[in-house]
Amino acid sequence: MAMIRYAKGPVVYLYDAKNLKTKKKELLWGDWLRIGKDLNTKWSEVTWGKEIFAIKKTDYQEERILEMIFLDVGQGDGCILTIPQVGTKEKIMIIDAGLGDHMKGYLNYRFRDFKKKFSFHAAIITHPDSDHYQGFQDVFDNEQISFKHVYHNGLLERTGKKSLGAVDKGFLTDLRASKTSARTLYAQAAVRGRKRYPKLLWTALNSDRFDDISMLSTEHGQQEDGRTWMPGFAPSHNAEFTIEVLGPVVEEAPNGKPGLRTFASSLTGKAMNVGKTKNGHSVLLRLQYRDFSVLFGGDLNTPAEHFLMRHYGNHGRAPSTIAETIAMIERARTRFTVDLMKSCHHGASDVTDEFLEATRPAAFVVSSGDEESHVHPRPDLLGLLGKKGRGHRPLVLCTELLRSTREKEDLTLRGKLNTIVRKLAKETDQAKKKGLQQEREEILDELFKRNVGVYGAINLRTDGRRAVVAFRREQSKGVKRWFAYELEKDSQGIFQVQNVGGH
Repeated sequence: MAMIRYAKGPVVYLYDAKNLKTKKKELLWGDWLRIGKDLNTKWSEVTWGKEIFAIKKTDYQEERILEMIFLDVGQGDGCILTIPQVGTKEKIMIIDAGLGDHMKGYLNYRFRDFKKKFSFHAAIITHPDSDHYQGFQDVFDNEQISFKHVYHNGLLERTGKKSLGAVDKGFLTDLRASKTSARTLYAQAAVRGRKRYPKLLWTALNSDRFDDISMLSTEHGQQEDGRTWMPGFAPSHNAEFTIEVLGPVVEEAPNGKPGLRTFASSLTGKAMNVGKTKNGHSVLLRLQYRDFSVLFGGDLNTPAEHFLMRHYGNHGRAPSTIAETIAMIERARTRFTVDLMKSCHHGASDVTDEFLEATRPAAFVVSSGDEESHVHPRPDLLGLLGKKGRGHRPLVLCTELLRSTREKEDLTLRGKLNTIVRKLAKETDQAKKKGLQQEREEILDELFKRNVGVYGAINLRTDGRRAVVAFRREQSKGVKRWFAYELEKDSQGIFQVQNVGGH
């Protein structure tokens, strides 16, 4: 009977089952394997796809690891998080989905069970900016996909001048925390209008494929030990794997209601800037797996980072001296310091030194788009990340820079696709038409895999004791397709970039 096992890291190889000296494929740590019979005392048979290979027994393990894929979604953010549990305890989350259909295409390729049904644990929409949420529309529309939770930051966009609701003395208090309150708001067609964010949530609100649709914030989550956690991921559930909610920070507004403060265009401004406000109140998540930690920074900006540093590091007050600023940063580090951070706002320059000094990760992931007008990532921001990151050589990985060109098209597959499209246009027999549609989807999945879905994606794999951050080479040499960096603890127990795994 075949056993499910996982590749060891940072990379291992599959070999020709008839010639154990010939490497055939390179796998990344944590890749799923179906191990078959023993070939001898040192080798096992392994099924990969529909082919049979050989693998060294020392090259696979029983323990599943944490996996994150920061997908190249073009302009925007999109991450797929798979927690290190198996069977009925497996949970897969999507944190943002970009602007276009890249997330949909990758999910179709990666989770082929959509042809049956597939249930995700959560969709997390960090804030209502289209380059973070619009890609969810195609995913939510798929009748084969369901979500146990859809989390948002409570600011539900609407038609009209007050697109985030009424402002009361510098606070937004019309927070829609529950599924019922969100439905009450969006049941009014005039409120939804033609805006895409209301359309997305209205899709979820009107389908039984979405169990819970709710706000996630410092006041809306699981309260434990004086902190807020994503429901089901507090220390009492699993002390080795937690997800803390650090933002948005809900405060008591002057009218006594819970609210989110407005942010202006600058630190000295007073009038609310809608973009700064909804970005600055992104859902902020700090994931901890054993000793390894990750921060999802959403689209934070300068006024939001100043507020967070004061809130977590100086009792809400602005520091008045250099010594007080240093002390504020040190206190904020107890909540924000991580080993890897999804960099805020796609590499924009609208960041603060203080926030980066509080987070001080060993590795940054910058998700920025192709053919966009924002000049992301900004060169000065990349320099600042390198300066403020941990260690002598902190990693700065950018989805756009890692995929500078499309891979050469597979002309054979392209030709097959064109033939099938022509046949579909003429076919009237429903059974044959269904078969052609199936072939078309399989070819589209393969073409997607070879272009957008692979190159530019940044993979994080960790068992909580060490970590590998890897990406695919655009032009591989033989079977060497992965380029990986290893993060391991130094003598003080702090994760540092230790090895460059060019392999």
